[in-house]
Amino acid sequence: MKNILGKEYLLFFSLVLFSIPGNTQEQTTAEFNNLLTLHLSMDYNFIAFEQTSLEHSLMTNRPWDFGMGIGFLNISIGFSLSVPSLYDESHEQSQTFDISFNSYNKDNKHFFHGYIKYYSGFNDGDHNEYDLSIFNSGFTWASLLNRDHSIRSVYKLDRRQTVSNGSFLLGGGLFLTSIESKNTDLSNYSERQIVFHTGPHFGFSYTWVIGNFFINVLSTAGVSFIVNNSDTSSGLQILPRFSIGYHGRRWSANIYSNLSYFLADFQTETEYNILSGDIGIGFVRRF
Repeated sequence: MKNILGKEYLLFFSLVLFSIPGNTQEQTTAEFNNLLTLHLSMDYNFIAFEQTSLEHSLMTNRPWDFGMGIGFLNISIGFSLSVPSLYDESHEQSQTFDISFNSYNKDNKHFFHGYIKYYSGFNDGDHNEYDLSIFNSGFTWASLLNRDHSIRSVYKLDRRQTVSNGSFLLGGGLFLTSIESKNTDLSNYSERQIVFHTGPHFGFSYTWVIGNFFINVLSTAGVSFIVNNSDTSSGLQILPRFSIGYHGRRWSANIYSNLSYFLADFQTETEYNILSGDIGIGFVRRF
């Protein structure tokens, strides 16, 4: 399984970047006229860690989160709670703190994403537990070159894109990661390693519209400038997303993922990569 996650998402980005647009005519977006909305979701949040010296990927073990929100016109509030029984009971439950936010411009000019994650307690998928703690945070932004392409319609679900189209994306990101472990297999993290990295991102988003159904594939990527304690280097950051769903007259639903992949110390003995994010199901009822 070594570096499997990295290879999968490098391939994923390549497929997205070279997607061929199917229809660039009559690029329109229809807004839903509703006074009140109810939002429901089920999310699985995680961090996966790989390093050259390890034989297996290390994963967290957090329960699924149930979320609920209410929107009035353009204002919405919500909350989420972990469901205690929905985790892998064959491993210890990870100690976690996980928040994120998304903001989508109504004129399809740009969108923002931010997250703060702290996970303590990993396992290798067998019966081995690792005393590994990772703090992972980031803030990213991207501008759309095609204003008729609506990211908001396939992730926030408050409007509907009526034709298939895509857009190139230009943006960037700021990230801070901290890694610490007491395990002998991860002895280079016996003292906390603090990594700051930043850099420009380039990518592509495409939405296929088939009747009331939609499929969106999106990814940005870029080379990051890394500061690790007092050392400097470069790394790779990839931010893939996916959403497939349905827009009805009074309701919308989707299955989605929102991921962050970071590769550092490339082709060295301490090469590592971190994949974090969430996978979930969303439902919106309009009144």
